[in-house]
Amino acid sequence: MPYINTIDALSLIGPAPIVAVTDDEIFEHLLTPTVKGLLGPVVKVEGACLMETTAGRFAGDQVTNLNQNQLRDEAGQLVSNRLRFPYVHHLYRTANGAVVIKRDLLKVWVACWFGDVEKGKGELIFKAALRDRRHDGTLRANDCSLLDYSYADPEYHKPLSRELTSVELSIYGYMPGSRVFDATGDEEFDRFVGNPFKFMDDPDKFLHLFQRAFHSKRAPGQAMAAIPDVARYALPGFEHLARKYGYDLIEMAASHYHVARWAVSGGYHYSSRVQALAVENMAKGLEKIRQEGTPLTRSQQSWVVALQSLRPIAKIPQALRFITDETAHLVWPQDNVSDRCLWMYKTLSKKASGFVPNVFDRQA
Repeated sequence: MPYINTIDALSLIGPAPIVAVTDDEIFEHLLTPTVKGLLGPVVKVEGACLMETTAGRFAGDQVTNLNQNQLRDEAGQLVSNRLRFPYVHHLYRTANGAVVIKRDLLKVWVACWFGDVEKGKGELIFKAALRDRRHDGTLRANDCSLLDYSYADPEYHKPLSRELTSVELSIYGYMPGSRVFDATGDEEFDRFVGNPFKFMDDPDKFLHLFQRAFHSKRAPGQAMAAIPDVARYALPGFEHLARKYGYDLIEMAASHYHVARWAVSGGYHYSSRVQALAVENMAKGLEKIRQEGTPLTRSQQSWVVALQSLRPIAKIPQALRFITDETAHLVWPQDNVSDRCLWMYKTLSKKASGFVPNVFDRQA
């Protein structure tokens, strides 16, 4: 009957294909050999349970309620920690810690803890997730309780395509006992290494902390030492699962220059031509510094790229400055403070072959 429209109800109400990833696949394709070695063998499986509030099963295991949904409890009282959509929580006890796997309608998420989580001595050493981007750019994206940040901004978080399916990866891997604070006792320096952009409003303090960080082996964002095999294993594992569950694109938001270089080496492209120009400007500036006699390590390159966002420009040390008044708009595109994201993507399916996004250049 010509007047009856066919709709894809599952794309509107979920669940997304990615949440069908099995625990076996997560252990095989996302947990690296080093992570498994640190955790030791699984000694107890506590099974899956449905969770309906923001509280988790131990300290640090909680989830979010970014839209501040208020629902009624069994007594009919409005409560703010009750989630609009529940999630499934699966807990594996290991010889040296725990593995937690969570799923809701859009996201599958795994976290690995080293130490005794029940006694509050567990240390988060690994997180990995795949998240369907179908609702990004709307408040509905934030109904996912497994988020650390909002994805509701209609410009910065708009999906690259309405015709192609896309899943976002996220990955964090840290060696236990390696936090900056543990070594220095300096909470402010620990926070600076974790996100230097939060210190941009105080140029003098930024420069003081920058000098310490610049001569360390930590890159911006690395408040803990990276697990060495995460960079090698992560991208192939994510892409295998994304392909298996039918996605056309896989994406990531690159937090810092070294992360973007890692993504490019794995075949990822910049979603925005304007942002690509900004990254190219960073690369040219770093090459200029090298040619002028100042070689930089990979982590130092990332620090210098972040440094170019400091204002006023005259505050940037001359030997490390390549930003100018004319190129001031070509700074690092993602500050990890605002909603602005440096989205990078890789095509996975034949349907996506030749795809070129054009929706992000308005962010300039």
